Amino acid sequence: MGTQLVVGTDRFPVGVSDRNTPITDAAVHVRVFSTTGGVVTLKGEADAPYRGAGLGGHGLYVAELHFDVAGLWQAQITTRLADGTRSTADLQFGVRNVSEVPMVGQPAPPSHNPTVADVPDVSYIDSGQPPDDMHALSIADAIAQHRPTLVVFATPAFCTSATCGPQVQAVQALEPAYRDRLTFIHVEVYTNIRPDPAQRRLAPTMTQWHLQTEPWVFLINRQGNIAAEFEGAAATDELQQAVDQLLTAG
Repeated sequence: MGTQLVVGTDRFPVGVSDRNTPITDAAVHVRVFSTTGGVVTLKGEADAPYRGAGLGGHGLYVAELHFDVAGLWQAQITTRLADGTRSTADLQFGVRNVSEVPMVGQPAPPSHNPTVADVPDVSYIDSGQPPDDMHALSIADAIAQHRPTLVVFATPAFCTSATCGPQVQAVQALEPAYRDRLTFIHVEVYTNIRPDPAQRRLAPTMTQWHLQTEPWVFLINRQGNIAAEFEGAAATDELQQAVDQLLTAG
């Protein structure tokens, strides 16, 4: 579930697992209730289809829900497995008026995240095995050059959610079709990953963007503003839809 839900229509991701094994074929329905002031009021509900393209079984169930007020909320998540087994879980969460992270429509922080030109080897700024090819430009460079840009914040080797590696792969699946129109940037969540990973520290770009979870994906338009954002694993087809909207908008 997202940690930066705000008033308005939001992406509401849900993970379903059994004994720590992800379940990818369930039917999931989400109902949300405002509980501010101790009054429980049903505000909306939606199915949450599984979105897992390109994520190697680490996808999420994603509902689109509207939140009309900030405050405390509750989600009632009903899951029906392929064998007909049903279960319901209640989760509390908060909705904010303003997110701590850059929101859609706001300027993207012009971060000078390190690139391959700044390090002896790309493995200093990418914990993936092997590292990817998304380290040629900094976010600040892409904004200055008015490039439509996709930024993925992920740490494949040290990810607490175990979805960073799959998220990078889902992003990479878009590169062949879009690399001539879209700049791809991977920001490693940690710095000092070499030579001693035990000395790693949260990367300054993570702090500048106020990110406390991983992975995240942001789309930045030519004007340098956030066009879309995804907290948690986002499937290739989900990202592709947002990328097409970004490029069509110009």
